[in-house]
Amino acid sequence: HEQLERETGNHSALIERLGTLEQRYAQLDGYDLEYKAKKILAGLGFRETEFSKPLSAFSGGWRMRVYLARLLLQEPHLLLLDEPTNHLDLPSLEWVENYLRGFSGSMIIVSHDRFFIDRLAQEIVELYRGRLTHYAGNYHFYEKQKALHHDRLIKKIKEQQEERARLERFINRFRYKATKAAQVQSRIKQLEKMETIELPEDFRTISFQIKADVPSYKEVLDVQDLWFRYDSDWVLKAVHLRMYRGEKVALVGVNGAGKTTFTRLISGELKPQKGTLRLGQRVHVGYYSQHQIEALDLSRTIYDEVAATAADSFRDRLRDILGVFHFSGDDILKPIRVLSGGEKARVSLAKILLSPCNFLIMDEPTNHLDLQSKEALEQALQDYDGTLLLISHDRYFLDKLVNRVVEIDRGRLKEYAGNYSDYLARKEAESPRQPQKNEKPAPKKDKEKRRQAAQARQAISKDRQRLKNRIAELEDEIERLEQEKARLEQALADPETYRDGEQSAKLNREYKEILALLPQKETEWEAAQLELEELLSSLNI
Repeated sequence: HEQLERETGNHSALIERLGTLEQRYAQLDGYDLEYKAKKILAGLGFRETEFSKPLSAFSGGWRMRVYLARLLLQEPHLLLLDEPTNHLDLPSLEWVENYLRGFSGSMIIVSHDRFFIDRLAQEIVELYRGRLTHYAGNYHFYEKQKALHHDRLIKKIKEQQEERARLERFINRFRYKATKAAQVQSRIKQLEKMETIELPEDFRTISFQIKADVPSYKEVLDVQDLWFRYDSDWVLKAVHLRMYRGEKVALVGVNGAGKTTFTRLISGELKPQKGTLRLGQRVHVGYYSQHQIEALDLSRTIYDEVAATAADSFRDRLRDILGVFHFSGDDILKPIRVLSGGEKARVSLAKILLSPCNFLIMDEPTNHLDLQSKEALEQALQDYDGTLLLISHDRYFLDKLVNRVVEIDRGRLKEYAGNYSDYLARKEAESPRQPQKNEKPAPKKDKEKRRQAAQARQAISKDRQRLKNRIAELEDEIERLEQEKARLEQALADPETYRDGEQSAKLNREYKEILALLPQKETEWEAAQLELEELLSSLNI
């Protein structure tokens, strides 16, 4: 009887414990866990038939998606993401972006994907030579701040060079005049104490230019009713596309949609099984893709390999252009066989860019480039006077370059005018948001709501003008303070100033006040700029 009582008591305690755990499980949305997991996996590009497959059945890139899904499912307070977009195609990438924009916790993201950072970050922290610099705002604002900082630094370097030249002229002119000996010595000491302002390496722009070897005729490419398949599956079906001289076109689609297959058809590496593909007259194709590193001559040096096919117009600038891709000094004499895969890819890219062509087809050209090299390539392709067909997961890169987007979806092509952002806007407009289950449709706006919305727009417009006026005032004030600072520095550098103790003390006080006031005004200017950026962003301007 006593044993039965003990067992019954234990059983009651277990039931009570189970009830507590069930309640906690429900609070943590445990019953929705499977639904959430499936939703995240689908967003990352997995088909429902793949949900039960073992992890070993997937490639490294798809396994990384699984690890990302597991992390997102945990919903931690702090997400640490190191290059989370590396193994994602564009649809999955956009899904992750939208998911993270609704994430309630904090995030620290390390990424070379500027578009991704632009849409998610509220603050940029730059690490350079062991030091962290904070920039409020997204990547677009960070770029503006960096450019502003660069311009100010250039101005300071120029001012210092002018001041140095002025001091040296005085020294050389009066070096042997006894009456000016004290002043000469004073200026020599000034020169010795002057710390040279230098432009940091990350501010030193690298650039190069590429040009079409000869102008092609107006029509560059004409594709009519093209079909292509591997085995029994049609990859491309009834494809039609025309491209004209000077166009810059992005080719987008999910992984496996047929983008690379289509570019290989255009380059002549593959042949259509149905339909026609015709290049225009005087069209010379330059084709870059990852597999082209296999065509490099392993016995040649980097320099010789690139020089072998370089157009004559580039021959005197080969060393400079190789420097853009981080091959400088004796590195250009390294044999191809000792290079890493990424280095070989950069050699292959340089080789294509410098070869004589007027129709560039580029499949993921930025994969092995750092930010500086990407920006140099962006600028070169922006200025390129030939025709460009581009596949890239770097949406920031696409946004800056293309004027038309061609999407491959289930073997067929659909065209969108404009850059990548325009394409996204059109896609969003084509796919209106569907109400979720049990979600009530939003009520229609009545007259009062429209009136309130109009008032809100008027208030925003006033704020916009107020901020513009404030920014202009601050810019004028900063310019005035900088001029006054330069005047005081010149006066304080003159030994004659110190003959009058009261006057020199007054000038020193004014100088210290300006040194304290300048950074304060610059901070106010940056805050006003950020507020204006956010306001314009809310208006989609």
